[in-house]
Amino acid sequence: MRVLLTFGVLLGALGLLHPVSGFPFILTQLSTRKSSCKAIPGSMTLCHGVGYSEMRLPNLLGHDTMKEVLQQAGSWVPLLTKQCHADTKKFLCSLFAPVCLSDLEEAIHPCRSLCEAVRDGCTPVMAAFGFPWPDMFSCSQFPEGNELCVPPAGLDDKFPSVKESSRVPPVTAPPTARRNSCRISAFVTLP
Repeated sequence: MRVLLTFGVLLGALGLLHPVSGFPFILTQLSTRKSSCKAIPGSMTLCHGVGYSEMRLPNLLGHDTMKEVLQQAGSWVPLLTKQCHADTKKFLCSLFAPVCLSDLEEAIHPCRSLCEAVRDGCTPVMAAFGFPWPDMFSCSQFPEGNELCVPPAGLDDKFPSVKESSRVPPVTAPPTARRNSCRISAFVTLP
């Protein structure tokens, strides 16, 4: 399986979706593993300047080791150079190096709207090189925005921002989350 992950774009063609939940099998297994915060290594080119310094491991793609993360993330750097969407780096880093807030034990997923925006901008570029949008990036698996998630650029203008501390990204909560939820419900706004 790890060899197949080397071909990140090709993994989508394998269709590894969990039949009941619609979530990729890898993502559904993360809740049983102990995760921890790790410093994002300087050698992780994909996420240089992403706006935070610690990531959660295992990541949202099921990579358990930093070596595996670096190997897999490196294959996506060429997509950044195509500049198919302004939030491509934010989206990819939210999966390969998800922001780690020490107060939370679970990973913060990208919002569905972030995924859809990047998918819509980058699918034509990927298709021109013979690659489909991978199933492992299926946007339907990500929260719609009424849960804790990383939004696309511009959403932070629509909701008031609340800074938790100077070392973590600002968190904003959509109006429905403030009214209807007992658990933490917010957007994590990254630069």
